[in-house]
Formats: sequence, structure tokens, C-alpha cells
Amino acid sequence: MILKRKFIYVILFIVLLPLKSMASDVHLPSAGFDCSDTNNKFEFLFDRSKDMDNPKVYRRMNGKFVLIGNLLAEKQGAYVIWEDKYFFTTTDFAWIFDKVTSRLSSAVLSVGLGTENLNKIPKPMTCMQKIFYY
Repeated sequence: MILKRKFIYVILFIVLLPLKSMASDVHLPSAGFDCSDTNNKFEFLFDRSKDMDNPKVYRRMNGKFVLIGNLLAEKQGAYVIWEDKYFFTTTDFAWIFDKVTSRLSSAVLSVGLGTENLNKIPKPMTCMQKIFYY
């Protein structure tokens, strides 16, 4: 009886472990934006599948989409604002996407320690909506 119960637990563990690891990945396909200018290229995608009230935002870095923060504000047909915790390490930084003009710009929310060079902030750039398959 005990051996049978342990066997069932092992089978459940083997079946449920991959499901748990898949739950933390971005679901495919996902909608996002491909933004670029002459010096920069950014790819963002939004995962609303897990929590509709608090969508997660991912940015492609080194070939993989990495969670960079949360959606801060959105107005249907007008704009989307999301945080980027990786662009600067001590400065609160956000991206602003204008849905009417398809332009991406940025905002410094707080300077923090003030140790980072804010000149690395890109100028506003044009974006295209994109469905990512990867």
C-alpha cells in the first residue's frame, strides 16, 4: 500500500513539474511591439494571460524575453506606460507607447542614486505591432 502511494506521488511529481515550469514562461504567441531607430532596437511583449489586472511586460535581451516589469497605465486607443527595471539599475525608468502615432518614448520616474548616465536614454522611436513566435 505504501509503495503504491509513493509510486502515485512520483508519477504526479513527474507530470506536474513541467507544467509548473511552463507557467512561468511567456505564453506563445504573444502580442508586442518592435521599436527601432538608427542606434537602438527594442522588442517588448505583454503577457496578460496569468493576471488580467496586472499584466507583465517582457523585453528581448540577449535573444530571450526577460521580465522587466509591470504595466503601469493604459488608456484604450491612446497610450501604454510600463516600467523597465533592467534599463537602469538605480533609476526608476518607464516606457511610453503612443498608440495613435506608434511612437515609443521614455520617462525617468525617479533618479535614485543619480549615478547613472541618463544620456543613454534613446530618443523617441517608431514601433510596429508584432506577434512574437519563438
